[in-house]
Amino acid sequence: MIEKSMTLKADFRHFLDDEGNELALTEQAKTVFKFLTKIVSSVSAHLEQPLIDVDLKCSTRGDGLSCEGRIEAKCIETAVIEWHCDTCEASGTIFNWQGSMWDKQKHTIH
Repeated sequence: MIEKSMTLKADFRHFLDDEGNELALTEQAKTVFKFLTKIVSSVSAHLEQPLIDVDLKCSTRGDGLSCEGRIEAKCIETAVIEWHCDTCEASGTIFNWQGSMWDKQKHTIH
């Protein structure tokens, strides 16, 4: 059975303190944040690609989830990452991730 899922809209700043370090989070929030950091790292390292196959299973976003689909993601705007599962209806967006320690963009100094 494939589970139905809501869209997750995540503001990366809600997981970080003023210095950009991970806040003290509940176990559930830690699981979600780890999932999001993997997506941000993968997408920001390959912004030029239209769609990135993130090395991540859908079920890693929370305990008790049975979907074994794979996560695909892309940067849809300057600072918005959109992700979805290739099997179930799980999807979401991540914003305010730029400049975090998980941002792997190659920055050019002009």
